[in-house]
Amino acid sequence: MKTRVGIAVAASLVVVAGCGATGLRTGAGTVEKETASAFLTTAERDWHGQVDGEPVKNLSPAARCYFVTGADGNQSLGTMACGPLRRLGSAERQVWDIVRIETTGGDKPGLRLPDGEQWKKSQLRPDSSDLWRPDDKAADDNADALAAPQPPAAPTGLTSVTSKSETLELKAADGKLVVPDGTVTLKGIATPGTFGSGAQQVTPASGEKFVVAVFGTSPTIDPLTGEAAYEREAAKRTPATKWTVTVGGQQRPVDILPGDQGTMTAEQTLLVSVPKDSSEVLLTATSGAVVQSLSLTTGQRTATDVAAAYYRTGVSADLNKSLPTTVRNVGRDFKSSFSLSLGKAALTPWDPARGWAPQGKAWARVQVRSTLDYSNFTYAAAWVSPFLTATADGVAIPTIAGDPDTEVIAIPVPATTKVLQLSAKTALKFNSRISSAVPMKGTASFPALTATAGFQ
Repeated sequence: MKTRVGIAVAASLVVVAGCGATGLRTGAGTVEKETASAFLTTAERDWHGQVDGEPVKNLSPAARCYFVTGADGNQSLGTMACGPLRRLGSAERQVWDIVRIETTGGDKPGLRLPDGEQWKKSQLRPDSSDLWRPDDKAADDNADALAAPQPPAAPTGLTSVTSKSETLELKAADGKLVVPDGTVTLKGIATPGTFGSGAQQVTPASGEKFVVAVFGTSPTIDPLTGEAAYEREAAKRTPATKWTVTVGGQQRPVDILPGDQGTMTAEQTLLVSVPKDSSEVLLTATSGAVVQSLSLTTGQRTATDVAAAYYRTGVSADLNKSLPTTVRNVGRDFKSSFSLSLGKAALTPWDPARGWAPQGKAWARVQVRSTLDYSNFTYAAAWVSPFLTATADGVAIPTIAGDPDTEVIAIPVPATTKVLQLSAKTALKFNSRISSAVPMKGTASFPALTATAGFQ
């Protein structure tokens, strides 16, 4: 027996004519009843050998094979139909497996299946046709209306993510969870009675129900740089986010964000099977010490005071303040020139170099650019601290770490800050490396630079 895609047919299935006067009329003559009946018996046995082992189906107890004939008699249309058999995922009335047959030549024609012929599974009965058997057994009047099989039950506690699009009646939802290594945005939620399509359909396990969330993923953009916030170096300070589905007191691990920022997807589907009496199902993101949750029943975050700056708009401001190159010479030998600019400020709950801001705080991150030229062969120099001072909504911020050489200065401020006022006061303390320098030590001070950032 040769097996190919679809239902395999026996290469040896050839039946030649015996005795008799009536039978199946073909273009090559009439195939007598006994010959046609023997052919059907062999074909039906082989067909059952293929389909009886299919896992999810509704096979009618009266299923058998028939010659497809014209509607007015036993004139063969060149095919054979076996059924009715309704497979999972097949449309209504698609209950027949159909294959082409050939008539052998000679004075008494026989029948055969062409070598390598493929069955067409789950077909509609051909239009303007009838189904005929030499024993005159007719298909049931309601054979074409055979019911679909019941989809199998999913494993208890099933939790999975797929990128395959499914047809669902979604309740609109736009909640999101933002963490350094990615953003998850809901597109809709549902509680379908079945999940999947075609032969992949499943129903909930006994005593459970399905909760489904369709979501997209994207990189979390750093408002200060306009680029993805989370890079490989950042992982040394803040590990990749751990995602779980929380059902009652149970935590189920689930893969939500891809490991590679370049593989973020526009749409994925999370399927969770939970006890029928579950009133809440949460998607939980744990990033370092920060835990956020999104309800899959309401589509909203469960707390709004965690990582709050991620969910605000207007959290970046162009400062565009600069001090042009300024010369400061002290005494005979100390020569210096200095320039400074404050480019942009942004409010974020997480900083690549420092990790998460303290509870209730956010990082006000300020871009700093400076150039310094001085008599470094004769003098050693160091910046005077503090360089930058600030107020948040009029309240002074304690000592801020950083100097003009720090490219991004992060200031811990209340997460609700709307107005940040900055003052940069630059001074350079120097000491002579040689005993003949004039002066031996001193301080070069440069003009102050102020800026204000407004956040929504």
